[in-house]
Amino acid sequence: MYTLIKVWDANHINGVALDDLTYPLQKFDWAYPIIGDDIQRPFSAGRWDTRKSVGSMEITCEGTIVAASTSDYWVKRKALVACVLPEMTQSPAIWKHSSLEITPDDGYTYLADVQLSSYAIPVAALGSPTISPFMFSWTCNLGYWTDASGSAVRL
Repeated sequence: MYTLIKVWDANHINGVALDDLTYPLQKFDWAYPIIGDDIQRPFSAGRWDTRKSVGSMEITCEGTIVAASTSDYWVKRKALVACVLPEMTQSPAIWKHSSLEITPDDGYTYLADVQLSSYAIPVAALGSPTISPFMFSWTCNLGYWTDASGSAVRL
């Protein structure tokens, strides 16, 4: 389905490839919430025709961090978190927290600048100290994936 799913930090310097042996994914999807007013017709059935459009795109990613040792686990966890969590002090010029890059089997690459909505990476101290699940939810304010030229793409 995908040849690449990658998350980049806000400066697009450090990136982590997801859906591989280190960060296998169980879920990666997005939704397009539709916004607009519903205006009921007074004194008759139905509603007035109104404009509705895509709001922000909501992206969800769930997977697992898999490492060979506990020290390797922390290296891999820190690399992932460095690409996902926003800096403590954010530059006014950079509003995004991360960028997502996906390449489906169609061979085209699509991008989304995102802000982190929520995340979880619980640590399993005793049971499996080298494996833990992760979940990220992002918001893409543009509302669409973009192609290499920056044009919105409907996927």
